[in-house]
Amino acid sequence: MQALKTPEKPTALVIDDDPQMLLLCSRSLERCGFTVLTASGLASAKDAATQGKQVVLLIIDVLLRAPAFRLPGQEAEKAANGIEALPSLQQLYPRAVPLIISAYSKNELMALGHDPHDLAFLQKPFDLPTLRRTVEALLPGLASKESESTEVGDDAWFD
Repeated sequence: MQALKTPEKPTALVIDDDPQMLLLCSRSLERCGFTVLTASGLASAKDAATQGKQVVLLIIDVLLRAPAFRLPGQEAEKAANGIEALPSLQQLYPRAVPLIISAYSKNELMALGHDPHDLAFLQKPFDLPTLRRTVEALLPGLASKESESTEVGDDAWFD
């Protein structure tokens, strides 16, 4: 008897220094049918490349603070700019569609010298149904709508 192959889920990589944002994005994207990898900084995002997953969605925060702690033997990671790091991340994940997220508006980012160009952008705080709609617009047909629940406990973003 031949084993049935289950289709591989699309993979998203979420890079944010806020653990709550990583959790909330992961939960929402998993409900949309994605396998989700998370990273708190650029070094851990590059480590995710070794997992051999074909990343199709790359969600990255603009301003990534250096992690407050690290494991023994782990290199110190510096603060980073997600927009500036995007070209090197796109070399690691050439098929990934980027989505920039930030607590700053696009105008505020530009005033600070961080130009998000014509990249897809979501300003924090955003609710998770908005994240789902944005992902569906960026990757039509890849995001399934497994859960349309908008109960406060499931999909609300509280700052």
